[in-house]
Amino acid sequence: MEVLAPRSGEKILDLCSGTGRVASWIATAVGDAGEVVGLDITESMVKIAKERYGGLRNLIFLQRDVTKPWEYQNYFDGIFTSFALHELPEKKRLGALEHSFQALKERGRMVIVDFNPQVSGRGKTILLAFFKLFERDNLNFFSFNQNELLKMVGFKRIEAIPVLAGMFQITLAQRISD
Repeated sequence: MEVLAPRSGEKILDLCSGTGRVASWIATAVGDAGEVVGLDITESMVKIAKERYGGLRNLIFLQRDVTKPWEYQNYFDGIFTSFALHELPEKKRLGALEHSFQALKERGRMVIVDFNPQVSGRGKTILLAFFKLFERDNLNFFSFNQNELLKMVGFKRIEAIPVLAGMFQITLAQRISD
């Protein structure tokens, strides 16, 4: 959340928000003048999020397929997603990134926290073993060039920060006109 650095009054999207914990932290950071929207495809996750954090006036949770067009255009100051991109079907990741770009205001930023698709060495060996055990359907994530797709949809100033021997990555991508 430090990389996203939400400020008072901002509108932030928590993409694939799960049970809503991170969205609630962001809602606190943006304050009453801000707004946080949590999108998740899973009805049960949205239900849990609403039960836990529905009392926050500046936070809403919606059940949506993030790979399909959203009603939000040029709306958010920031987007945060954590350990969700690798879960999306390979052919739908581009759509989710395109919709994210379109939903951001000019100078908006997107923070992606996930496994590092370009990991190498021992880190790759460890992650491949993990994926074979727990994420078998998502092994294609390691052929996914996240930064190229971010550039393709229009993001600029893309910065990838490796974490834990490069097995994980925090990516900051900004929507900036030339």
